[in-house]
Amino acid sequence: MQKNKETWLPLLSILIAIAVSGYSIYISGERALTSLESTLLQIFILLFGIVGSFYIGKLSAVNAAKQIIKPHARSAFRRLISLYESLSRVAYEIQDPNKNQSKEITIARMEAIVVEQLSTADDSLEDWRDLVPEDVEELRAKLKKHSSNKG
Repeated sequence: MQKNKETWLPLLSILIAIAVSGYSIYISGERALTSLESTLLQIFILLFGIVGSFYIGKLSAVNAAKQIIKPHARSAFRRLISLYESLSRVAYEIQDPNKNQSKEITIARMEAIVVEQLSTADDSLEDWRDLVPEDVEELRAKLKKHSSNKG
């Protein structure tokens, strides 16, 4: 409902500006307009035209921004799926370790999965660096500080 309202209000404003322009042309063809009539009609046309143009421009800018962000969001979403799949493999190893393997092998497999997750997370951060570089740098600083405190 809200999206239709956002689309139709600017279009209605532009249509009103066009209708007032047509009415102004029609009236001026029938008789000479007074300066007050002419000024008022021009003000109505200008106001409705500006309001409609502003909101249509705003909507098109929002749509353009969505189109620019969409490829990055898809990439980040794919990486999120990859992280979930990797975490489910870790959960499987924890819940049902292979009885025939030693604990060292199980831990080595889990370590490989965690390294894979970290690599995917790093790739995801690089994707997000294009959109929000300040936030990515802030996160990297926090991670570096956290790892230096532990090590």
